[in-house]
Amino acid sequence: MVRNYFILILVIIFSGCSIQSRKDQAAFREFIQQKQWDKAEAFLKNSSLKKDEENKLLYLMELGNLYFRKEYYSKSARIFVQANELVDKLYTKSVKELVASSIINENQKTFYGSLFERSQLYYFQALSFYNLYMRGEQFVKGKEDKDYKLEKIPNSKLKQIKSQVRSTLIAWDSFYSEMIRSTRSKTFLKRSFLAKQLAASLHQALGTRRDKEIAYQLKKDAYDILIELGPTLKIFNEEFKNYNGDLVEAYNNKKSGKSLTSKKLSDKFIETRDKLAIEILSYAKRARSTEYKRLIKKIRPNNEILKQVNSYKAGNVIFVLQEGLISPMVAKDYSYNLRSAIDGIESPNTRNLVNAIGVPVITYFALGPLGLGFASHHGNVSVYSRHSAGEAITKEVGIEFELPYSPPSSEKGDFYLLIKSGKNIIKKKKLAVLGSLSDTSFIYAQELISNSFTKRATRVGIKYLLAIIAAYKTYETIKESSGELFAKPAAIAQFLISQKGIKETEKADVRYWTSLPDLFLQQELRLKPGNYDVEVTEVKAGKVIRQVNAGSVFVRNKPTIFSYNL
Repeated sequence: MVRNYFILILVIIFSGCSIQSRKDQAAFREFIQQKQWDKAEAFLKNSSLKKDEENKLLYLMELGNLYFRKEYYSKSARIFVQANELVDKLYTKSVKELVASSIINENQKTFYGSLFERSQLYYFQALSFYNLYMRGEQFVKGKEDKDYKLEKIPNSKLKQIKSQVRSTLIAWDSFYSEMIRSTRSKTFLKRSFLAKQLAASLHQALGTRRDKEIAYQLKKDAYDILIELGPTLKIFNEEFKNYNGDLVEAYNNKKSGKSLTSKKLSDKFIETRDKLAIEILSYAKRARSTEYKRLIKKIRPNNEILKQVNSYKAGNVIFVLQEGLISPMVAKDYSYNLRSAIDGIESPNTRNLVNAIGVPVITYFALGPLGLGFASHHGNVSVYSRHSAGEAITKEVGIEFELPYSPPSSEKGDFYLLIKSGKNIIKKKKLAVLGSLSDTSFIYAQELISNSFTKRATRVGIKYLLAIIAAYKTYETIKESSGELFAKPAAIAQFLISQKGIKETEKADVRYWTSLPDLFLQQELRLKPGNYDVEVTEVKAGKVIRQVNAGSVFVRNKPTIFSYNL
């Protein structure tokens, strides 16, 4: 009993930082939602994300994005560079930490970030450099820490900053190329139509002939990926859950998902698809006549799209807007049965221990004196079933544990871009949805569950099994010396201590990049040089439900990206 209490104390110490990081993430997210930038920065710099070495990458992600939202682009660019350098270092570390994490709390592992989070590092780094280049000024610290002033950037340094935009984009492309070559992980996220479109916007804004050619190639890639992977997102497909399952099966059979029928494509998907088709075909018609004919056969555009292709002119202002915040990563309870855990035992000593007592005796003791319920009778707890193995989790001793879960995007309206000069509306155009990071995070979490469920459930199950056996031994010993009256409470007390320790050590790792946006919206417009006010409205069922003043844009003769967090 004393030993159990000592173990529980150690467990609580080790799990304390994971509990604190959950609280800190929620508090920081609240400041971001309210756009209280200074309070968010002060909180972040005193949070567990800053203090705990395991959270260093997450801290840099949040700090960089906070500076980006404050429009401190020189600082955000520097922080994102540090974050990307740290990612490189983390991925050269030994796997010893991953082995150790199976014994200690999973949250004690270093935060590496998901594939899509690391991808966004490149985007915001490139966009920070681009915005810094276009502004031509940077905030420089004054005498006091909070005293910043704008200072003009010398031309020689501006050229260097512009080259850093391009070098970041090259590194971003290499990042995905390496992911595609890697055979260690199977994931839908190795290819990203969102990343291709965002990178294309930046190349297009850089404006050289070579950059325009790269943008064209990226948009072609984005179109192909969108056709196959776009329907995995809720915002693009009402049948996205069925499509995801069907696509996994197709990939396992070494087929593509292009012929899958589990689709109920949304208007947002169609608009994004057609927008890409128009941009691709118009460039090919102008610069690559032979390829244009091949693309016509491949895309098979309708007459309306062909009409727009003939009249299309690329915009000189590219509006890339970020909307909302990514869905939170949360801990979700799952239930498993003790019988499956017993079947998964690999250790000969543990199996001999189980066989010596007997599975029926252990099951009876767990259901009787310990009072554990059935796996199928746990209220709102999710029950996981491996259908491929034909398993049914019913009428067995229930074991509960956490896994990370992220809900898909919430229902969104249509977004419209309004360009004003004074009170006059110069242009109004619907914004296309490039993608949803909430839906991407949902896929990431589902893949985590699918890839780790059996391993985690077996590990937790064996811990529970050993705890039940230890309680049973205590029960038998005390029953023999003092009777049933004393044996049952002692066994229950011992098991509850062990159960507390198991739950603490098996908390789900729900760390995530809190300040990432949900939606990316885009539109291109051709505007005359001058200064314009920018507004965005969200419309649902024909009614304006939100109106945002997005600031102003100064249009020059060269291409411009306008970025704003709604």
